[in-house]
Amino acid sequence: MSELVKISIIIVTYNSQNLLADCLQSIIDHLDIPSEELEVIIVDNSAGKNAEEIKEIIGSHSINKNITTKYIHNSANLGYGQGNNVGIKNSSGEIVCIMNPDVRFGSKILKNVIQQFQNTALGLLAYKQIGGSNYSFYEKPEYKSSITGWKTKFLNKMNLFNSKTYYLSGAFFFLDKSKFEEIGLFDENIFMYYEEPDIANRLQNKNYEIIYDKNFIYYHLVGERNDFNENSFKKETEALLYYIKKNNIKKEKYLKNLSAEFSLKIKIAKAMGDNARVAKFNNELELVKSYFDIK
Repeated sequence: MSELVKISIIIVTYNSQNLLADCLQSIIDHLDIPSEELEVIIVDNSAGKNAEEIKEIIGSHSINKNITTKYIHNSANLGYGQGNNVGIKNSSGEIVCIMNPDVRFGSKILKNVIQQFQNTALGLLAYKQIGGSNYSFYEKPEYKSSITGWKTKFLNKMNLFNSKTYYLSGAFFFLDKSKFEEIGLFDENIFMYYEEPDIANRLQNKNYEIIYDKNFIYYHLVGERNDFNENSFKKETEALLYYIKKNNIKKEKYLKNLSAEFSLKIKIAKAMGDNARVAKFNNELELVKSYFDIK
């Protein structure tokens, strides 16, 4: 049956019991290719009781009736990228889909995916995201400016994607497996965050295309992300530092532009009388400076 598989969906889970069943159901509900052309691989980074619960959810799910489904328990949680690499190495399809457990199909797109990858130069394909401020793409760190946030919001609203300066959301995207293997898969030095621009740069260095198709949608159940979590913020900044070093970006220039962006945000928040956001932005800026060893 594996010889017939065209698309392999990889879902990395970590204590995702409340999300996984609906995620799998969404795949069933939006299947528009023969079931034998699809496989679903769940790589679980959970441990103990959480891992047992996830394994039970998968084993009892109706997806097993028609779609080949594999469960892989990772021996340790070594990060999002490492988990996806485990799934990819155990996949059969020529096309790999990276799907978060909090993603839901909004369109029947798998037939379109197969058609799009008839383009032999295509390396990465993604669709329009609903949720997470409705951002389908973000500006690469090397192009950071004082107006990055506002520009990104506007361009997403207008569906104006430039693959040179922007990268697609990592919540749900498709890869040509052989091309992805050629560039070395996910960089496992990145535990989480900034995998997407790293992948985009490496694909583009090989002259492979990255395409954003606004005509099909998916839902990402992440809300607006207004709450501040210092631990997550620290991990994101650590990943950013690694990305900056790997891509030979001038740290001082990046921080200058980031500080200018924060200063503008703070001025606007003050003008609106939003003291909570003023405090939040000041706190985040000081934390970034401390992580970057900037006084």
